[in-house]
Amino acid sequence: MRKSLELRVVRTVLAAALGLGLAAQGQAADASRDLQVRELRPGVWLHTSWRVLPDGTRFPSNGLVVREGDHGLLIDTAWGEPLTEALFKWIDGTLRLPVRAAIVTHAHDDRMGGAPVLVRRRIPFYGRPLTRSLALAQKLPAPQPLMGLAAVGGTERVGSAEVFYPGPAHTRDNVVVWLPESRVLFGGCAVRAASDTSLGNVADADVKEWPASIRRVRERYPNAEVIVAGHGDVGGPELLRSTLRLLEGK
Repeated sequence: MRKSLELRVVRTVLAAALGLGLAAQGQAADASRDLQVRELRPGVWLHTSWRVLPDGTRFPSNGLVVREGDHGLLIDTAWGEPLTEALFKWIDGTLRLPVRAAIVTHAHDDRMGGAPVLVRRRIPFYGRPLTRSLALAQKLPAPQPLMGLAAVGGTERVGSAEVFYPGPAHTRDNVVVWLPESRVLFGGCAVRAASDTSLGNVADADVKEWPASIRRVRERYPNAEVIVAGHGDVGGPELLRSTLRLLEGK
């Protein structure tokens, strides 16, 4: 039953995205193959968008849509404006939930490249104060700052979600998002998929502090059952263990 539901959701988002005439920055985006949505748990949907990297690799990026009663919460945009528009078209047509807020988990374009869509739709979006500063420095739409996330170990609530700053990892501004009702933890790019054999893009990383940050996540959310990495397959607590192994070279 669940597999059948997931297939129907994927087909629906692909159909909803067709005919948008999408044009990504520097490259055409085909929403019929570059965006998929599937239900992870009741009221929590994984959205995955793809971009072709300069070396020709087609690479996925994950985010979430969360039902909050009669409205929705978005965790990270799709990868760029066109696919974020396609995602909203699916939300509007299938979930019929007005998105009232969004969280961006750091300032890279795989997390907030669709921020102009949020601005056009007048959807408030939130992040660390540092994420706001980094966005403004790049003359990009900037999230409203969650001041409780200024220091390591800080938390803030956005709707039912708890946003936690575990410390520097993939970036200095990365946060994770906990959904207590579904026991889903969105680790973002601080968490690597179980199949990963490298740390990926470390241009803005703090590799020295990254292990301590992952341990803080593990200590704060021992009851997490589903963990979503920023890229790659969804897993469970083993994603935190495998990320630590990569960082420690074990």
